[in-house]
Amino acid sequence: MYESILKAANNNNNFSFKVRTTPYPPANVVRDNMLKTSVSTICFLGGIAFGMVMTAITSDLVLERAAGLKHLQLVSGMKLAAFWSANFIFDFFRVYIMIIVSIAMFVGYDLGYNGSIIVFLIFPFAILPFTYVISFIFPNDS
Repeated sequence: MYESILKAANNNNNFSFKVRTTPYPPANVVRDNMLKTSVSTICFLGGIAFGMVMTAITSDLVLERAAGLKHLQLVSGMKLAAFWSANFIFDFFRVYIMIIVSIAMFVGYDLGYNGSIIVFLIFPFAILPFTYVISFIFPNDS
């Protein structure tokens, strides 16, 4: 519309102009709020995901204790150390699948959370013994 008005005002049918808008970069306050929002969302969703994995591990331990599966294997001749080692290794890999996916997402999306990778890698050594101990307070899996 403005181009037509300027063509008529200048008596020049070949007159044209282009309008280009370039947004200003976001202010530091806005950029900081966007970063805080993404970090809090990642922490919240990661906490839910890791909580679900730990819930599944605890549920398996409680079901095993309620059904007497460990006792059945011990009576059959399995050593107690082999039983707990096999459980730990299996649960360790269950947790590490989630950790590898999380680290791959951090690296793939270039989120810059390189310091958290070490925390993720040592996380199973802390949470699995805690989960095993906590599983004894539950009488059933529900």
